[in-house]
Order: sequence, then C-alpha cells, then structure tokens
Amino acid sequence: MTPHPIGLTEALAGTAVVALLLTQLALFRSVVLRELISLYATQSALVGAICLTVGISGRAWDLIVLAVLTLAFKVVLLPAYMRGLARHVAARIELPVRVNVTLSILMAAALMGVAMLTSARLPLPPGAFLPRADLAATLSIVFVGFLLAILRPNALAQVIAFLTIENGLFFGTVTLAPGLPFVVGVLLLIDVLVAVVVFAVLVRIMVVRRSSASVVTLSELRG
Repeated sequence: MTPHPIGLTEALAGTAVVALLLTQLALFRSVVLRELISLYATQSALVGAICLTVGISGRAWDLIVLAVLTLAFKVVLLPAYMRGLARHVAARIELPVRVNVTLSILMAAALMGVAMLTSARLPLPPGAFLPRADLAATLSIVFVGFLLAILRPNALAQVIAFLTIENGLFFGTVTLAPGLPFVVGVLLLIDVLVAVVVFAVLVRIMVVRRSSASVVTLSELRG
C-alpha cells in the first residue's frame, strides 16, 4: 500500500481534526451549560479554520467566504445568543442516574472506534483534502453527537448536540467534496438558524412554565 503524501497544509488540518474529536469528547466531561456552549464555539472555530485552509489551498473563494460566515455566525453570534438563553435556566445539567461522566466518555470513545473501523472498511477513495481520516472524523462527530443528545436530558444541551452534528456534516462536506456549490454551505447555516430559533422558543416556554430546561418537563407541557 503506497503511503499518502502529506504536506504542511494537510498536516495542520489533520492536527485540527484531532482537536475537533477531542473537543467532541470534552462535551461529555462538562455538565455546565456555559462550558458546553464554549466547547461548541471552539469546535466551530476549528471547523471554520479547516474550511478556510481548504479554501486557501484550493484557491476557492466561495469556501473562504463560507469560512468567514461560519466563524462570525457559529463562533460569535450563536454562542452569545445561547448564553443569553442559559441565564434563565439552571447552570448545571442533571445527568441520568445510571450514566455518569466517566461512562459517557467511554461510550463516546467506543462510538468513535466504531466510526473509524467502519470508515476504514468502506470501499471509498480518500477525500480530496485529508487522507481518509475525513470520513472517520465525520462519522465520529455525528455518532457522538447523537449520543450526547440521548445522554443529556436538557433542551439547550440537546441543541448543542445537534449543532455539533451539523459541524460534523459541514466538515465532511468541505473535506470530502470541497467542490460542492457555495449554496450548499449557506443552506447548512440556514438550517442551523432555523433549528436554534425553534429550540429557543421551546426553551422559553419551558422556563416560563416550569423554570427548567429539562426535557422531562416536555411530557407535562402536552396539550
């Protein structure tokens, strides 16, 4: 098997991918909403930096513009808005009784292992930018994002979980198929905006009626 030559740009991007996965795991370490929001902003900054790197290396101005929009929207504006929502709910997230922080991290690491083994066995060519690690990282972020949504019974924490899934899909789009139209990336950002607005309305209703953002109270709000 001929090794894939890696240049400086790909090496830096690969380092950013490792940081991306570590940030995803760190979401399970924190049970404080503000820390989760900060970790999401950090992950979004890494995704934006990767997008900017791909755009500069490929001289793709659409990706450079998309990276700037990502950094402005998902690193600055969106986290600031979510911090405003978090002021009205309890700072700490109540965890399920049988799933503590350590077990959550182990489960997330196991899912990442499954994602890497699965991507290694798929008969697909390497991505256009990173050597095969791009697909594994994409699947890892998506799988772990769903696990975070399951194990954190808090509306804002689940918003962050789904936003990290979007980060994973955006990362996969940029690294696996950087030639996709600019409108695809813009549509992903619009999807994020719609999701956050819907969840924001839900969180405000829950806070007004129950002074809590726990999803357990959703069954009490039916009707």
